[in-house]
Amino acid sequence: MKVTIKKIAEVANVSRGTVDRALNHRPGINAEVAQKILKIADELGYQPDPAAKALAARRYVPKKIGVLLCSEGNPFFLKVIEGVNHALEELQHFGIESIQVNIKGFDSQVQIQKIEELVGQGINGLVLTPINSEEVAEKLRELQQQGIEVVTVNTDIPNVRKLAYVGCDYLASGQVAGELMGMMSNGLKEQIAIVIGSRQILAQDIRLKGIKDTLKSDFPNVSVKAVLENNDDDERSYELVKALLEESSDITRLCFAAAGVAGGLRALKELQLERKIKVITYDLTDIVRENIEKGLISATVCQEPFRQGYNGVEIMGKYLLYGQKPEKSVVHTHVFISTKYNL
Repeated sequence: MKVTIKKIAEVANVSRGTVDRALNHRPGINAEVAQKILKIADELGYQPDPAAKALAARRYVPKKIGVLLCSEGNPFFLKVIEGVNHALEELQHFGIESIQVNIKGFDSQVQIQKIEELVGQGINGLVLTPINSEEVAEKLRELQQQGIEVVTVNTDIPNVRKLAYVGCDYLASGQVAGELMGMMSNGLKEQIAIVIGSRQILAQDIRLKGIKDTLKSDFPNVSVKAVLENNDDDERSYELVKALLEESSDITRLCFAAAGVAGGLRALKELQLERKIKVITYDLTDIVRENIEKGLISATVCQEPFRQGYNGVEIMGKYLLYGQKPEKSVVHTHVFISTKYNL
């Protein structure tokens, strides 16, 4: 027996007009209700009438989301991308198309070029990890003038209107790491080095400020001797860490506040310092997990990468489908500490 819109409406306890809006991805319906209706239609085996489907297709113009991440070479982003893909898979049922682009490093001109390419491919919304430069900010403002909305994930950019930022509170995440290292010092004098990817990433610059300010105000016995920028590259991280430790014998702790952990640990092992210098990291990548279990990393500060990717795309999808904006323009993920005892 053919499943009708009337039957779906009865099972879902909604009007036939509401079912029609959900099945044809029209505005004027709550996103959660639409998802419920589509699920019921699928379970009942609903098949739209070919003529009606063709008519709806002429009325509905498919939407396309562009996703642009500074993720190449950074294992943290594997979970972010997993979240992105999960959300995009769900949105496919609503006719949402997508294009994903991953870049390496933090070159503003490269990011601008990729944005222009995505615009040329007809995106209606952009989800990205922006490089913090005025050139990128200006390009994003141009998108908004063209009616292309923006969601930032993992890191933000100032002076740009956007649907939302989804990511952790980076100042708080820096404060957590600063407090952790301060408490682990037991009041003894320490010289530490902090490794980041680039100050051009607003999140990393704010995180660095959180670490340094917390140590300065609450743990004056711990001094930051060096800040290394490795461009989220393991080989560069290896070179910088090895050179620093060969020159400075008083470093007692390393904090990897971005990627490059594998390269830094390789330098420690070559210099036979892996059991002498304590290591704090961010995020729970495979390399971090493995070395926490080995006792070579004391603890890591986590920030829910899957949720960052998933929520960022979900917010954009709801806006493109229903014109629904998020209740909050800043969606913070949780910051928490993992050690070998709570992996």
